[in-house]
Amino acid sequence: MKTTKVMILGGLKAIGPLCVGAFPFSFIVGALSVTAGMTIAQSTIWSFTVFAGSAQMVAIGLVQASAGIAVIAFTTFVINLRHLLYSASMSDHMKEYPFYVRMLMSYGLTDEVYASTINHMKEGKKSRHIFYLAAMFGFWLNWVIADLLGAAIGSSFPQIANYGLDFAMIAAFIAIVIPQLHNRECITAAIVATISGLLLSGLPYSLGLVIAAILGVFAGYRMDVATEKQALVKNHNNNEGAVL
Repeated sequence: MKTTKVMILGGLKAIGPLCVGAFPFSFIVGALSVTAGMTIAQSTIWSFTVFAGSAQMVAIGLVQASAGIAVIAFTTFVINLRHLLYSASMSDHMKEYPFYVRMLMSYGLTDEVYASTINHMKEGKKSRHIFYLAAMFGFWLNWVIADLLGAAIGSSFPQIANYGLDFAMIAAFIAIVIPQLHNRECITAAIVATISGLLLSGLPYSLGLVIAAILGVFAGYRMDVATEKQALVKNHNNNEGAVL
């Protein structure tokens, strides 16, 4: 029981700073979703089930721009492709748990949850899933409540998107990304995605963001392949030297 309590408190403490950054962002998502035609209940249920901040924000913009359902589905799909990488990274640390537990953990695998729990999951402690679930539920509850308040209150301010409240989420993402840039693959992906995003920001339907994400992932992948090849060549040369 004591270990469980420690894990729960640890998970909540780890996710706490990111909840602060996510709250105003979700608040804006709630407000804009009502402005786009949703009811308060629909907006809240949307965040309750979808739980994907950047995809929700982009989807709202596409709906307001009268984009087709195919464009909305494809755009949000590509934006969320990064979660495949999170899943691959987490899979070895989750495989010992029952299927229903893994399903629940995968549901809440957001950028923030991943960033705040991955190091703890790597430690291999038996009850590490409690730490993860505490962080996940803490962030999820924070997200849903903020959306509900945004839908109920924020919609009274028609220009709320121009207040700059979403900068808190940008700051949170910066805090997430910077510590992860510890090798040249990640640095390459970040640089390519950033430059591409800036150059393509004028494209309609936020397609610049989609293309930038694809280019960033591809650049990181190519750099990873190049690194593996260099390592193989180095090992081969070392082995030949040892034989001689």
